[in-house]
Amino acid sequence: MGTVGILCVVAGFGVCLASTVASTPKTTYLRLGLAFVLLVAGCWLSRMAPYIACFGIAFVVVSALRFLNPIASKTARVFGSLATAAALLTIALRLFQSPTDSGTEIGEGGGLGPTHAEEKTPLEILAMDWSSKDPNCHWSVSKLMLDLCEIAYAPPVEAREQIAKLGFDSESINAGSMQGYVVDAGDDSIVVLRGTESHEYDILQDLRFLESEEQQGAMHGGFVKGYKPMHSQVISLLERYETKRVWITGHSLGGGLAIVCAFQLVVKDEYPIAGVMTFGQPKVVEGEMLAFLEPRLAGKYVFFVNDMDPVPRLIDPYLHFGHMVRWTDDEIVRSRRIMLVGNNENVASEPQLEAESGYVEPMSDADLELYIERIGVPQGPRFDQNGNPMVQGVIPSGTDHKLSAYSAMLESIRRHSTAE
Repeated sequence: MGTVGILCVVAGFGVCLASTVASTPKTTYLRLGLAFVLLVAGCWLSRMAPYIACFGIAFVVVSALRFLNPIASKTARVFGSLATAAALLTIALRLFQSPTDSGTEIGEGGGLGPTHAEEKTPLEILAMDWSSKDPNCHWSVSKLMLDLCEIAYAPPVEAREQIAKLGFDSESINAGSMQGYVVDAGDDSIVVLRGTESHEYDILQDLRFLESEEQQGAMHGGFVKGYKPMHSQVISLLERYETKRVWITGHSLGGGLAIVCAFQLVVKDEYPIAGVMTFGQPKVVEGEMLAFLEPRLAGKYVFFVNDMDPVPRLIDPYLHFGHMVRWTDDEIVRSRRIMLVGNNENVASEPQLEAESGYVEPMSDADLELYIERIGVPQGPRFDQNGNPMVQGVIPSGTDHKLSAYSAMLESIRRHSTAE
């Protein structure tokens, strides 16, 4: 295209020269019009409009020199004027070129790059560097993980079709009512663990009454029992996909299963963990398990909390760890890193463990009882014996736990981060 453009410019110069010796004004104007069209085409195809504009201005300046004969002077002036006008028109057209085009470079080495950032593919997103310690918490991969969590709630056939549209192969994993997917994403695999489809009332009741694993004593027994039968399926698929790194994600109770999955993979240390991202996840671990997982998932584990979602506030005596990103009152609230220091008298005090603080406040037993009562039975406004409305206290909103609410949360984080 560049060669054709240069030939058009040369042809334009020849037509300009011919116009100066035309026999009639009509012929002159026709030739000048043809020359202008050729010059515009040359500027566009050669992508050298800035240089041609400079070249045209130089011709106009040269045309003023007295030693030139009248025909040469006229030819230089006409060609210079047309070339400059054609180049400026081309630059203007390229500035307003459609953003769906591949780019708007003007001139080779002209300094104008693409006018828009192309959307990254899921594989490109997974390959991007990220850390929960990044100052900006708008990670592109978080939206991909949430999309997969939403897909996991669809019927298995439909879910695998939607995953295929992302360009990935996948297989379902299940054990009783627990279900999920292992997604083949090239060198990476993604373990997606589905939450419960039950009403929120049932979710909270499950969290209250699932017994802890006494012999293990470190994780919520319900999640341990729910995930363990699926672990052999996960390992089998990771081997089949020749996995080099693993991502783990889940929403609601699926987030709790994701932590157990991460623990099982960390213990064997067979597959490096690229990231653990959960949404609306309840507390899962006790103190000794927290101390074990915290350093091994440092920078790789983040859990999102949407405003007053009650599920992440449950349930004692279990604890949160890792990095929290919470959206509340139009601002981003993140947990803070703290350094725990050893007290061994025989050794100088040194940092032993980097932990985090500032997590979402736990829900009290009284608030939990009142909340379960409220969502278990449809209730309208309450009034006292005099007909005055009764104040019922501040109770978290169940709508904050929905996947759609978390999708809106990530969009709010994106806008907020972009505005900073």
